[in-house]
Amino acid sequence: MKGSLEANYAEALFELCKERDNLDEVHSELLWLSEVVEKNNELIKFLNAPTVEPDDKKNVLKNVFEGCLSNTSFDFLCVVADKKRIRYLQKIIESFNALYNEENNILEVTAITTVPLSDTLREKLIAKLESVSKKTIVLSEKIDKSIIGGIVLEYSNTQIQGSIKHRLDELRDRINSVIA
Repeated sequence: MKGSLEANYAEALFELCKERDNLDEVHSELLWLSEVVEKNNELIKFLNAPTVEPDDKKNVLKNVFEGCLSNTSFDFLCVVADKKRIRYLQKIIESFNALYNEENNILEVTAITTVPLSDTLREKLIAKLESVSKKTIVLSEKIDKSIIGGIVLEYSNTQIQGSIKHRLDELRDRINSVIA
């Protein structure tokens, strides 16, 4: 993704935040902004519409976000809208988040299970992952009944399969290869 439009915008904002010493604040605001945008797709459509005047877009941004975001985040959002790059906002935020995580030695991991993890198991899993990766783990959880049991871990572009469904699929494949 290095060199892409999203990466370029993210890197520019990242460097600006480091200079201004407000990296943590802007990171938190961008995560919040990402959720807001995800839940309000109509806002992106409006800001992306070529028929809407730039001043009208700026007024909407002011009415919705001014006072909710720091000057850095708000100004950045306005620049992205002004440059007609608002459709890339989610990807820009993802790129910024990746830079932030790298800077702070953070690894985001998703644990997929059939039932929610208990507090004890969650703590043990995080401790084990931190000991192996030597990074701070930010764990998110997803429930997926189709894996039957066990756990699937996803991070970066890696997936560790520990599900019963995966083991059954492997067993079926071995049986089929012997029979065939």
